[in-house]
Amino acid sequence: MNLPISKALLETVFKNTPSFMGVYNVSTHEFVFINQTGFKMLNINNLEEFKKVFPHGFRKDKLSIKDHDAIAIFLQNNKVWSEEIIFENSIKDEFWGNLQISSFNDEGVPHYFIRITDISSHKKTEQQVRDEENRFEALFMHAAIGIIMVNREGKIVLSNHFADVLFGYSRGELMGNPLDILIPLNLKVKHQHTFQNYTQKPQDRAMGVGFDLNGRRKDGSLFPVEISLSHFKSGETPYYISFINDTTFKKKAENDLLNKNFEIKKLNDSLEKEVINRTNALVETLKSLERSKVELEIALNKEKELGELKSRFVSMASHEFRTPLTAIQSAASLIEKYQKFEEQDKRTRHTQRIKAAVGNLTDILEEFLSVGKLEEGKIETKMSTFDLPELMQECIIDLTSIIRNGQQINYQHDGESSIYLDKSLVRKIIINLCSNALKFSPENSIIEVQTDCQSGYFILRVSDKGIGISAEDQKHLFDRFFRGANVTNIQGTGLGLHIVARYAELLNGKVTVNSELNVGTTFTVTIKS
Repeated sequence: MNLPISKALLETVFKNTPSFMGVYNVSTHEFVFINQTGFKMLNINNLEEFKKVFPHGFRKDKLSIKDHDAIAIFLQNNKVWSEEIIFENSIKDEFWGNLQISSFNDEGVPHYFIRITDISSHKKTEQQVRDEENRFEALFMHAAIGIIMVNREGKIVLSNHFADVLFGYSRGELMGNPLDILIPLNLKVKHQHTFQNYTQKPQDRAMGVGFDLNGRRKDGSLFPVEISLSHFKSGETPYYISFINDTTFKKKAENDLLNKNFEIKKLNDSLEKEVINRTNALVETLKSLERSKVELEIALNKEKELGELKSRFVSMASHEFRTPLTAIQSAASLIEKYQKFEEQDKRTRHTQRIKAAVGNLTDILEEFLSVGKLEEGKIETKMSTFDLPELMQECIIDLTSIIRNGQQINYQHDGESSIYLDKSLVRKIIINLCSNALKFSPENSIIEVQTDCQSGYFILRVSDKGIGISAEDQKHLFDRFFRGANVTNIQGTGLGLHIVARYAELLNGKVTVNSELNVGTTFTVTIKS
């Protein structure tokens, strides 16, 4: 076959292919044809420029003579050589490609037909999925509470580092053992019966309410614990989770309090006998004891509140993380099945699902970090002068990705445009309130946003025609982890409005709400500028 005719035929066949297509002369060790897609991929214009820029090929890791010989021997069996490797274009930008090589003869001259498909986006997605899995694993393994997961048979399938240390085991030693090894010996039979009943009708709850529970360490010693139970399914397989908190210090504090109260009672019984000789000393003693009692009660209340927050956090985090992680896993699995070029739209659809799920996880973690910084007092205001309508337009653009079908944001501003406040905190307040309005409003609805800067005050109003908030829920609306009774089926952490209220306080302002069920809600932020 005449080479010019062959080249013309190749150019016609491969003109619109999205992959690199090339023909390599094995005898002369050079390319005799590269399609236009290949030139664009390598950032060059023609074959002559290719020979000058890539005298030794465009693989990042160059092949040795031994490697070339191995490929040639492989292709002699009429097989297709395939591998995923990194290439470099003319300006040294790297990209992942799926390389496929097949051999043919043209008038007795051996040639390679080479095809390269750019898979950089796929590799990037794989890395993002791995990164998110690592973050979730870190959250689980380093949680400051013992977490143990068992299967239906009561075998331990997972435990975090805190639980291993709590029970005196080395990392991974609990895996595969029955949960009974952590139960006091005299309660094993009763626990087996309790566990069987729980698997028949599992529910999230605290374990052993009204009873003193103990855990058994590897050395056989017992220690007091509080346990919360949860469950979930992976496919059709059920798993059961125990959240375990060592209450040794709490029990000690309770005993100390009982001892103090007993001492008070003894002193009161002897008051009448010693009233004359030791009145002054007794008064001081009672004051000291009373202070100790108050301090212990405050400490117990704080520990109880912390325990409740931990339980609510772990329960909420396990629920909120499960949905996006399941979406990431299923989408990644489906992407692997679509390997043909004509299935790109399916790959794109599942890639978008992964991106959305990753974004959701990032938002959840951002809320956790914000609450942590607020509680630790690490957030300081950074005041500056900025254009408020301009900031509002930027926020509306940022909210575009969550606007549902037919939803609109109408914005109106009164007063001066320039304002002196912390731009970052104002932006977060606007984004949070507007995203809530969009989330809890139906399709084809309008969100009204109004800002007012005059008389030394900045006022922001966000109004919607959504599901509304009951009068009872409004009392707890700005509490941490609180979610209204009518939003249980809508995803959220219950931290957003708490963060908004705290940000407003940092700016010497306040947040108020006016709402009616099934009519709509208006949030008003008032800050002295």
